[in-house]
Amino acid sequence: MNVPTPFNRLILRAVLRNVSPMVIRILTVPDSLLLHEFDAVFRAVLGWDNIGFLFRVHGQEFNSFRRATRSRTMREFQLRPTETFLYTCGAVDLWEWEIRLLDAEPGSVGNDAPLCLGGRGAAPPQHCGGPTGYRLMLKRQRMGEAMCTPVQMEAVLAMLAASDPEAPPETWRSYRQILQEGFESIDRRLQEYGPLQPEQFNLEEANQRLAEREDRMRWRRA
Repeated sequence: MNVPTPFNRLILRAVLRNVSPMVIRILTVPDSLLLHEFDAVFRAVLGWDNIGFLFRVHGQEFNSFRRATRSRTMREFQLRPTETFLYTCGAVDLWEWEIRLLDAEPGSVGNDAPLCLGGRGAAPPQHCGGPTGYRLMLKRQRMGEAMCTPVQMEAVLAMLAASDPEAPPETWRSYRQILQEGFESIDRRLQEYGPLQPEQFNLEEANQRLAEREDRMRWRRA
């Protein structure tokens, strides 16, 4: 007869760094979760795909590219209430989440499923260029062409040219092209992911994604 292993339920508050409006998620997970399982759970809450991860806790780093990371559990962090660790999603966009342990309580048999308890703000599109790309998309959506009109762009280039009159004309043509391509890139991302609703959060949808993940895991174990 298999005796269930005792576990604690961790109540965690995750805040996305360098993004405004604030993006917050509060969730509860068993401390028996492996780090790659926590990553999968958190991505399900956000509605993101598998994009790699990195944990920084107590001066140590654990990333998805190291084989040894797959055997590590949340329990091994031995966090105390109010302690924090850094969790980074994505090897390219580098979404940094500061995660704080709010509380821990004994778990009960059959009650080990992860659950989202609350949140604030929409998760950014995961492949939009990280926090900087997301901020630019929000600004472009809010301001439209007023973000930088052609007249404004030419005024900036003229000011730069006046400050360095010996620079060849090709320099300013290159800068103009870089600026134009930058705005075109923002517009393409907005067309793909927009319209953005940064204040929106749906608790029911977050938990529906978690429930669907649990169903898939049970099917794989069967």
